[in-house]
Amino acid sequence: MKVAVFLNGLGVGGTEKAACRWARGLAARGHEVKALALHDGPQRAEFEAAEIETRVVAGSPEVLAEQLRAWRPDAIHAHAPGHPHEGDVLGRALNILPKIPVVQTNVFGQFENPREDRWTDFRLFVSWTSGVQAARRSFQKLDEAFFRRASVAVNPLDADDGPSLEEIARFREAYGVQPGEILFGRLSRPEPNKWTDLPIESFRRALQTNPRLKLLLREPPGTVAEELARSPDRDRFLILKATSDREELRRTIGSLDVVLHTSSMGESFGYGIAEPMNFGKPVITNSTPWADQAQIELVRHGECGFVASTPPAIAQAMLVLASDAELRRRFGRAAQAHIRAVATPEESLDRLEGALTAAVAGRENPRLAEDLAKAKETAAYLDAQQFGHSWREQLALRPFYYRVRFHQWRKKHLFASRAGK
Repeated sequence: MKVAVFLNGLGVGGTEKAACRWARGLAARGHEVKALALHDGPQRAEFEAAEIETRVVAGSPEVLAEQLRAWRPDAIHAHAPGHPHEGDVLGRALNILPKIPVVQTNVFGQFENPREDRWTDFRLFVSWTSGVQAARRSFQKLDEAFFRRASVAVNPLDADDGPSLEEIARFREAYGVQPGEILFGRLSRPEPNKWTDLPIESFRRALQTNPRLKLLLREPPGTVAEELARSPDRDRFLILKATSDREELRRTIGSLDVVLHTSSMGESFGYGIAEPMNFGKPVITNSTPWADQAQIELVRHGECGFVASTPPAIAQAMLVLASDAELRRRFGRAAQAHIRAVATPEESLDRLEGALTAAVAGRENPRLAEDLAKAKETAAYLDAQQFGHSWREQLALRPFYYRVRFHQWRKKHLFASRAGK
């Protein structure tokens, strides 16, 4: 099968990382794969290292259509956010051409771009939770009808035990982490929509009880870094600049005792959680019922780490893990086993390949019954976990969730009423 991979750009995000791994896997299975993107970036080197021809095309439908016409793919694997975006140029290009089946990876579990329905034959979600939330956000039933032309291919992750003990020791010594100190870490891009003050506020609470804690941040927003540099407790923080150096990131993750991954928007999958778990690191994350929630699927509470959503709850989780090395090891082993089962590349590739085959043949989802059962299991787990594990967390999480759900309901009905006029 000839498969054209289409992306907005070739940056360093999870979308590009997953797209490259899928493309590499399809090529290894004997498919002919080519990548097309609207913007260049570091991920291009990864595609080309896998001997996948990669082209950056101007954002006009005519130019994109010409590329597709010249190569004549059997199917297109498009990566889209689920809301209007510049990649919608694909639809205008396809209008110029004879029909080419499109399998879309819906990155954020959203159905806020109705026009893409005209050119999308099959949708894939990047986690089971994201698929469940896509149905709920659009007020669709989680039933067979939902999965007739949709499925899940979890973002793939190759097994990796991380850096050696010697590399870890050198990293910690180089950055002044003393023997006996417990190093927590939060790694992310300094995007305002991802940042939350939870890690710092929670860490400072925990620090009052255990002064041997240290928090590594890579990379906080500039204003946060400046405030920490002036603070009286600045010696308890390790602020590192962002880097695209994979080996440096591996050493950073591998040198942490516990990963602290909090966000105001949650995750539709979350490589920032999955990769540390792959190294055998326990994770503390927070629940965001009003936004993406795959972090709850990845970090099973009390098994792979803790899901804690208020400063007191996070601080308590930090203190528990800081005081118990055996618990950290046990959670780390469970985290590694769980993420490798959830994000196994072969299963993910099987699902993508099955979706592409179904789209080309004009058939429905061959795993419909299996997918529905798994989605219902995921929905039940999400409902049991997402509002926290104490009444204080319930009070913190439920009100905003209900406000967001009302806004979604109102938006849907306003759109429907306007469309009916």
